[in-house]
Amino acid sequence: MSLAFDERASEEAGRSEFGPFRLEAHASGIALLWFDDPARKVNLLDSEALASLRRLLDSLKQRTDPAFPRALVLLSGKEEQFIAGADVTEFDRIPAPADAEVIVQQAQELFEEFSQLPYPTVAAINGACLGGGTELALAFHHRIASNSRKVAIGLPEVQLGILPGFGGTQRLPRLIGLTPSLDLLLTGRNLDSRRALRAGVVDAVLPHERFPERAVQWTETLLQDPHAAKRHGPPLGVRILETLAPIRNGILDQARRRVLHQTHGHYPAPLEIIRVLRDTWGLPLASGLKMERAAVSRLLFTGESRNLRRIFLFREEAKRRPETTRARTVAHVAVMGAGTMGGEIAYLFSSRDVRVRLRDLKPDPILRSLSHARSLFEREVARGRLSRAEMERTVARIEPALDLSGLKSADLVLEAVVEDLPVKQALFRELEAQVPERCVFATNTSSLSVRAMAKGLKNPGRVVGMHFFNPATRMPLVEVIRTDLSDASAVETVIALTRRLGKTPVLVADSPGFLVNRVLMPYLAEAVALVDRGQAVTAIDRALRDFGMPMGPLELLDEIGLDVARKVAHVLHDEYGNRMPPVTQIDKLVAAGELGKKTDLGFYNYENGRRHGVNPAIESSSHEATLTPVQIVDRLIDAMVNEAALALEEHVVARPEDVDLAMVLGTGFPPFRGGLLRYADTAGIGVIVERLARRQQEGAPSGPAGKLQQMALSGGKFYKE
Repeated sequence: MSLAFDERASEEAGRSEFGPFRLEAHASGIALLWFDDPARKVNLLDSEALASLRRLLDSLKQRTDPAFPRALVLLSGKEEQFIAGADVTEFDRIPAPADAEVIVQQAQELFEEFSQLPYPTVAAINGACLGGGTELALAFHHRIASNSRKVAIGLPEVQLGILPGFGGTQRLPRLIGLTPSLDLLLTGRNLDSRRALRAGVVDAVLPHERFPERAVQWTETLLQDPHAAKRHGPPLGVRILETLAPIRNGILDQARRRVLHQTHGHYPAPLEIIRVLRDTWGLPLASGLKMERAAVSRLLFTGESRNLRRIFLFREEAKRRPETTRARTVAHVAVMGAGTMGGEIAYLFSSRDVRVRLRDLKPDPILRSLSHARSLFEREVARGRLSRAEMERTVARIEPALDLSGLKSADLVLEAVVEDLPVKQALFRELEAQVPERCVFATNTSSLSVRAMAKGLKNPGRVVGMHFFNPATRMPLVEVIRTDLSDASAVETVIALTRRLGKTPVLVADSPGFLVNRVLMPYLAEAVALVDRGQAVTAIDRALRDFGMPMGPLELLDEIGLDVARKVAHVLHDEYGNRMPPVTQIDKLVAAGELGKKTDLGFYNYENGRRHGVNPAIESSSHEATLTPVQIVDRLIDAMVNEAALALEEHVVARPEDVDLAMVLGTGFPPFRGGLLRYADTAGIGVIVERLARRQQEGAPSGPAGKLQQMALSGGKFYKE
């Protein structure tokens, strides 16, 4: 009969402290290893934690009592949070690859000693288990997970330009096979508890209520019957096939081709992962670990890894800055406008346990949005992330409405109606009488003045911009727009809500185009200007894709919709004058009803949503290339750098870090280059100023920004280090 989890019994049996770790003796003879860093909201395996874990393990190994421990269970003392990985800030303090290899070897040896303990070890995962946290869990004999939606098990090191160095490339394939391991290692994606069970990463999924107690009970059952833990994962036949060299090499060769196609060879880490898996397959674990640590130690010092780590740290900081101590609780949101964007935003809110009232003037848009939201939730069910019962409860949080009733309990109203200032102003004036005084007004405008939208309201301070990027379900950035009238509590409420949705907020001043669209438009306009001069559409797009952009500028315009792009371009041209070049070609295409992908004709021709060559009218006006790919890239990227410098000068955002984070998350600027302004520092501010000045002499309407010229004269950079 299993003994219930009893905190008092644990205390009576004794406990030992090892830094952030606490070792407790359970009445059943099971040792409970608690990880709870009091200095952090999350548990991290930094150098201090690893040293504490080493002391704890040495203490365990010195015990001579055969009755204790009978088993070891690793638990987190933090609610729905296990181990978030390593402390990335420590990476930059490692002097050289040789020093990194020593540090990594010590961690590998520590984890290997855990794997060799002579009694069952169980990692009880109750939340985020990432990077080094997953590698530590893989060194335990068994892993169990709670069914909490906060569980996320993965090895995201590739997103930092490195590979798992604490045994991940060796233990994961041995556990679940080559093909599933490649999928996780090369993408860095996470598994929820259900998918982790199917993949064979965990042995069981338990209810999250009273999870520590259930973990102990599961371990007691294991002690009574060692065969009780049934491992899932790929069928035996698949595992056998992967041992055959021709099959295995074929899998790895295909993975390499796919990586090169997707990354154009800009990212060394995924290629190194494939090489390590190829070279270590079938070797003893010690030999594989040696190759793994040599590889990760080299990758840590590549420029790509340094830049990816910087973007990661910018993003982590954005989750905390500024502190949202005055944020109001949001339980009920009203979304005005059930278009594509409004419907997706409603889906995001409902998926985060927020009740949503989705209002439109007509039933058809609401029905389409509800159908789209249901399809998104159905996809989650199909992927095993939601049960059907959970889906039904979540969908039920979206309440359709054709009028403005039922808003007396709304904590926030977000408008996503047509991009027309008088329409938005009239809506907010009408809403003032329908909502409580505490209710925040958020606008999803992409270019209109938030201050002008608040004009005439009794409480203009409640109006804040909350600019999602399309598609809202996938794009990670939200620009939070603050006017000079915005209440701090309203701004902080929107920031906190953005984070709750799993998005990254960047705080931006109320300025035409805000940040991303303002900086992006000169880049797009320059691409259109090159087409006007006869440069081939495909040559422009190919040059920027080869540079690292996810798609070329003309492909992007077709994706956005040329009518939408034209409207934003004219708003910015009216505000900034000749600094925003005219988009004559776009004007012509829109006048002809050619709006891009949605009408099957724009800069490209489309059939059933797939691109089939360049628009014949544009292709006929192209001539032999006049600019090289490098020159094309320089013209377009220089235009963005120039506008970003002006935005900084005008305090649209506070720091270069804000620009770089926003451009990476909002436009896909290649993160391996560290962001737009980090790239500018690398290219040379003086070189960029010289190119911009030369273009002005050749007839460009404006030259380099004053800030750039001052930096060039003083030898300054956007970043000091």
